[in-house]
Amino acid sequence: MTPVARRHAGEEQVEGQDEEFLFHLNRGSDHLAAGQLDAARATLERALELRPRDAKVLGLLGQVCYRQGRYEDAIVAWQRLVDENPAEPAARVNLGLALLRAQRYGEATRQLEIALDLNPDHKKAMGYLGLALLESGDAARAREWFRRAGSDQMVARCDEVLAGHPVARLSDPEPPPEDGEAAAPAPPAGAERPVPATPASTPAARVEEPAAPAPEPVEGRASEAAFADLGQRRAAAFAAARPDPTVSRAPGDPAELTAWAAERQVNMMGDATFSIARGVLVVRIGSVVRTRLVGLLGVSGDVQTHPEVMRFRGKPTERPFGEGPERLHVAAGEGILLIDAAGRRFTPLALGGEPAYFREDLVFGFEEGVVYENGRVPSDGSGELRLVHLQGSGAVLMATAGEPVAVDIAPGAPLRVPVVALVGWLGALTPRLVDALLTGAAAGAVVELAGEGRALLDPAAEEG
Repeated sequence: MTPVARRHAGEEQVEGQDEEFLFHLNRGSDHLAAGQLDAARATLERALELRPRDAKVLGLLGQVCYRQGRYEDAIVAWQRLVDENPAEPAARVNLGLALLRAQRYGEATRQLEIALDLNPDHKKAMGYLGLALLESGDAARAREWFRRAGSDQMVARCDEVLAGHPVARLSDPEPPPEDGEAAAPAPPAGAERPVPATPASTPAARVEEPAAPAPEPVEGRASEAAFADLGQRRAAAFAAARPDPTVSRAPGDPAELTAWAAERQVNMMGDATFSIARGVLVVRIGSVVRTRLVGLLGVSGDVQTHPEVMRFRGKPTERPFGEGPERLHVAAGEGILLIDAAGRRFTPLALGGEPAYFREDLVFGFEEGVVYENGRVPSDGSGELRLVHLQGSGAVLMATAGEPVAVDIAPGAPLRVPVVALVGWLGALTPRLVDALLTGAAAGAVVELAGEGRALLDPAAEEG
């Protein structure tokens, strides 16, 4: 009898394979609950071969590797889980915890910050973010997160560090038990240790949330509403960082130095990757950020950069992404870049899983979770329109002359705009370069967008 194919959870399934998958999933969960970690891993790896994108298998396999002390393998499993469920905070917390145990503190901080963007009340994420910051040497920020998490003991430890008293590192592995099983990590005060996951009965069954802070349940792909909520919160954070008015004084009346400096202080302690304060762009590097360096004023912390290249059809090329001082760079490490914002209007946008096209020269930077691919729109003449396609989760920073506006485009009613005024677009739009806006209008490169979608324009650019 020919196996019957059917759809399940976005994947093509076969009846026989479906039964085999359930068998390995349940047996692997049973092995994990019994502490038989090697057997659990082998069985769950077989289940993963049958359904490579299954959230439950990835979550359980990450638990097994984590409890074995194989933190890099746990990172691989939970990174795949995050890729499948980018707006699920529990997946980010698990990944952040594994990165913390692997002493990859910058990456751990990044994942835990995103988890708190998605769920600002997640106490476990607060505690582990505090631990990652403390281990990376930022006791002041760590103390604040421990305070929010309600961990008085960890707040006291931060106070000792800030006072200059030496304390033992908090995330060094404990001695393994007699049977050779790797010990669970030392959690922040008040947190319990990881416990086995509950057995599963069906592939759609939810993994019950363990009583411990480590592997948490992840169920399916998060909704777009979660991304929208994240984008709104980040936009509010970005909007809050605006220049303050200067204090007026009588002519010739000198300012007191300390007060004068305090009035003009640039806030470098926020959580957003991109923020604007007093005409300065603050780029916070927690792991990897792609950004242009033109107008660089200063660097704080340990940040390394190297030039980025274009990507076509999913593969990197040897062509530079941007020319000369405007070239895009990969900034890695932990620190802050200060960039002069004079003459540019910076607009941070949270993609929230929505793909979009932007003019290549207007993309100033974007976070690690954003995937890019370069492209161009050729014309019959010598000109071309260079674009970059962005998708994924994370913030994108646009640099325009003025504040961009959005214009809806309906089928059968294409929009023509000067190329210089085009910022980008969302939706199913097809671009082509044409001769002019109207017969008799001023000459200049013009792009026509046809289809259904929304164009983003920069009215101030037309004036130049």
